[in-house]
Amino acid sequence: FVLTEILQQMQHGIGLGMQSNIAAETAALICEMTGVERVAFSNTGTEAIMAAVRIARSRTKRQKIVIFAGSYHGTFDGILARAGEEAGTAEPLSLGTLSGMVEDVIVLTYGAEESLEIIAEQANNLAAVLVEPVQSRKP
Repeated sequence: FVLTEILQQMQHGIGLGMQSNIAAETAALICEMTGVERVAFSNTGTEAIMAAVRIARSRTKRQKIVIFAGSYHGTFDGILARAGEEAGTAEPLSLGTLSGMVEDVIVLTYGAEESLEIIAEQANNLAAVLVEPVQSRKP
């Protein structure tokens, strides 16, 4: 059944972006099945993370986000950070990334009690905490 449907859909080409009928139909089905009000599609995980962070910052009116060392959230410069020398700071993970891109990123150790304490201390400043429970870089 699934293979037949995939092959049939391939005859119509691949729709990218929100302008395809299948995206609208799929979004409506997801809303119906889950009860969520809105659905957004992305072409990549990086785009999804960028949108999630933007929405979190917009909604909370806060700038800082927490990520965990070793986690992977795509290739967006504003997420590519590693822990800085001082606790609660971050620096670019790779050359070519402007240091200002990660000024509002806090990199913590996943699973550490101290990380929970820092999150609690910074709660009023945080827009989001990004978590990769099964870390792809630490299988």
